[in-house]
Amino acid sequence: MPVSISASLLLTSLPLLVFSEWQSRSHRGTAIFKMLSSIAFLSSPLLLSSTEWSDYRRLITLGLGFSLLGDFFLIPSRREFYPLDSKATARDKSEELGKVSISFQLGIVAFAVAHIAYTWAFLQDSRETYWTVFAATFVGTLGAGKWLGVIYPGAHSSLKSNALDLHISPDMRPLVAFYAVIIATMFAAATSTSPSTVPLDWSRSRALGAAMFVVSDLFVAKNAFGRSSGPNSRGVLEISMGYGLYFWAQMVIAGTVVA
Repeated sequence: MPVSISASLLLTSLPLLVFSEWQSRSHRGTAIFKMLSSIAFLSSPLLLSSTEWSDYRRLITLGLGFSLLGDFFLIPSRREFYPLDSKATARDKSEELGKVSISFQLGIVAFAVAHIAYTWAFLQDSRETYWTVFAATFVGTLGAGKWLGVIYPGAHSSLKSNALDLHISPDMRPLVAFYAVIIATMFAAATSTSPSTVPLDWSRSRALGAAMFVVSDLFVAKNAFGRSSGPNSRGVLEISMGYGLYFWAQMVIAGTVVA
């Protein structure tokens, strides 16, 4: 099976994105290659040979579009990207721990809208929905989120609570919790539905893409709210896994739209 134009673009842009953020520390390169990677997954349903736009194709494309918008909002500013001197960095870190920019908050909202579109698409394009699986996945995902510290984390990290050692400022906690509920709903919809238009060999790809998305968001949460996070603190493995899981999750979801 030949590699699509969209996948080829992602195979090219994603390594360059990782290199830009890790090795060259190029803010411009990171921004450019991040948006090229986003364009790659958005182009997948747009470049299909079919001119017929089903509701599923429209909703998935809408979700991919809002995801691209979210990626744009999550591009760090130059001040956030480049580390300051060690004393200033430590001082800023202690003063701003758990706080994020307005742009980051807009990114969360954009991704929430994307997940709503995905959820709507999955539930609409389903021969049968297994509501017991839906409920179990939803509750399990939120339970894991609470344990990891994504949802109203405790003051201290332990094996029983706030395992990722996150600190989310009080004003951000409702928005992050709301987002967690939205993505848990999307994941539950992906795992509990039996697609009616997706080919048999792609029948579990929605669940796979959703699962990869959920895990990739943990990297985002750790980077944004982790007590030990900071400029230039992520290694190549963490950068590669975070970006790789996210962008290929989007590509897998985009691939469920067939001509």
